[in-house]
Amino acid sequence: MDLKQISYFMWVYEEGSFSKAAAKANVVQSALSMQIRRIEDEFGVLLFNRLSRGVEPTEAGRKFYERCIPIARNFALAQEELLGAGATSAVSGIVRVGLPGSFNRGILSSVLLPFMERYPDVQLTISEAYTGTVVDWVREGSVDFALGVRPSEEGGLIQKLIYRDHVVLMSGAPLNGTPFRPCDLGKMDNLKLILPGQNQSFGSLVRSYIAKGLVKPTRTIEINGTTGAFELASSSDWGVLTPFISLCREPGPSGVYIYPVASPPIPFDLYLVYDKRRPPNGAARHLIAAIEVELRIVDSLWRAVGEPQA
Repeated sequence: MDLKQISYFMWVYEEGSFSKAAAKANVVQSALSMQIRRIEDEFGVLLFNRLSRGVEPTEAGRKFYERCIPIARNFALAQEELLGAGATSAVSGIVRVGLPGSFNRGILSSVLLPFMERYPDVQLTISEAYTGTVVDWVREGSVDFALGVRPSEEGGLIQKLIYRDHVVLMSGAPLNGTPFRPCDLGKMDNLKLILPGQNQSFGSLVRSYIAKGLVKPTRTIEINGTTGAFELASSSDWGVLTPFISLCREPGPSGVYIYPVASPPIPFDLYLVYDKRRPPNGAARHLIAAIEVELRIVDSLWRAVGEPQA
């Protein structure tokens, strides 16, 4: 058994399919299946039950996967250390990141501009999408890490809570009096609400509150995109629910009205997500550290405008 076979096994386990694992490994399915069969033959165990809809790990397969996780992680770290063994103290490399629109709108420039100035040898690629998409990019290996709400399916992912944000209502009209006056979404008159897509985690959550009568909009419109939703809300009497991070640079006179949501309590937890077999490299860890510093600044900005009181 070798590391290539372990990688193939982990992909089959996580994808639940030989064909999907072969596509991820960029090999033909027959070659990948043969490698899994060699492990099974070598140790006299069955790792997967072959089903018409895919594969299902056996008890031996589940235990083997648990043992493989630290092997894959340590191998990735060993590769990184060897690559940097002869390097100077300068940080370099390629970092690909998947970020939500709310983060990009609020603090992306505050993080990236100082980071790029400090680490000129780091090449950055930033891609924007909702959580479901950026997490898929992590699984596919298209990005090195992503930020988003907690994925519903963990698979082979590491998830680290890095920030607990506060949801606010934003509009271009005074929907709840003076700015930063806490609001109750179940008691507001003539609330016209912009919602993200139902297939998005936050959009689904808000819809569940509406179904329970905790949020009572008179009209709704669905806009799948941060830019479009903010453009409509900021220039009209429609409101959009968003984490404070997306508006943290606009607590003063900026032509919009921001109201902390006091009721119902709507969580918005931001997670760092990456594949446990591909830990972030040194340059990525420096970027993550810069993001965490900026999130602490966002938290101080929130405290400066006042915690909402029920």
